[in-house]
Amino acid sequence: MTNPSRQDCQDANRMAVLANQALYDKQGMPDDAEVFPHLRHPQLLELYAGLVPRVFRAALQNSKPPRVLDLGAGEGSATLPFLELGAYVTAVDISESQLAALVRRCGRFADRLDVWHENISDALKGQENCYDVVAMNSCLHHIPDYLKVIEDVIPVLRPHGLFFSFQDPLRYDSLSPGALLFSKLAYFCWRMFQGNYLEGLKTRIRRMRGVYIPGSNADDAEYHATRNGVDQDAIAVLFQSQGFSCEVIRYFSTQGGILQVVGCYLGIENTFAIIAQKVA
Repeated sequence: MTNPSRQDCQDANRMAVLANQALYDKQGMPDDAEVFPHLRHPQLLELYAGLVPRVFRAALQNSKPPRVLDLGAGEGSATLPFLELGAYVTAVDISESQLAALVRRCGRFADRLDVWHENISDALKGQENCYDVVAMNSCLHHIPDYLKVIEDVIPVLRPHGLFFSFQDPLRYDSLSPGALLFSKLAYFCWRMFQGNYLEGLKTRIRRMRGVYIPGSNADDAEYHATRNGVDQDAIAVLFQSQGFSCEVIRYFSTQGGILQVVGCYLGIENTFAIIAQKVA
């Protein structure tokens, strides 16, 4: 298979932006826990609650208070904890309804919050050395050309600045056969109780066969589902080549609560976070 051209990547990025906007920017969205059920589990909340202060403390060594750029900010799952710690945050998202929810959650910090209704790529243009932290929470797997976005992130970080991402699927072919099988079974067990099961099963089988439909909101918004997850190793190599230290934090994540506990107990890893910091 040949590598996609830059134009192909740009076209895919545009389709993904439109798909995510259609998926999340609609009136009457359900509660966050229904849209992102895997983010409500105590094991993940505990992990996340340890990583955010760690990133904040590292940023605090260089700037008081730190300035954070939250890309794909959504309803504020990264914006709010950084604000609570004392940071100034610029929150960027393409979805008006998600940003409205963010403003409601973070309204008491309005003096340290700036909200941009904008595409991530457009938000990064024309900025240099502006931020101490760039956060991308559950975001990279929605972006076809995520390596290019990370390349564009690097110039906006100040010296010793940090990149922090959380909740992206490990590259599928880097998982052990057992971890991959358990992850798929855990998803199917959860999906059986979510309604419209037959349609969901048909979509999953189609994707497992490597077939996706360009222009489909479901396929373009969840780009990782048809593109082998997210390449954590390529991201680490990119950061290291640009003078960053880079830590890949691997953990288990699924939608159903019981199987989340089982997966953690078994030590399965299928998801990752990244903390990367400019060495100089």
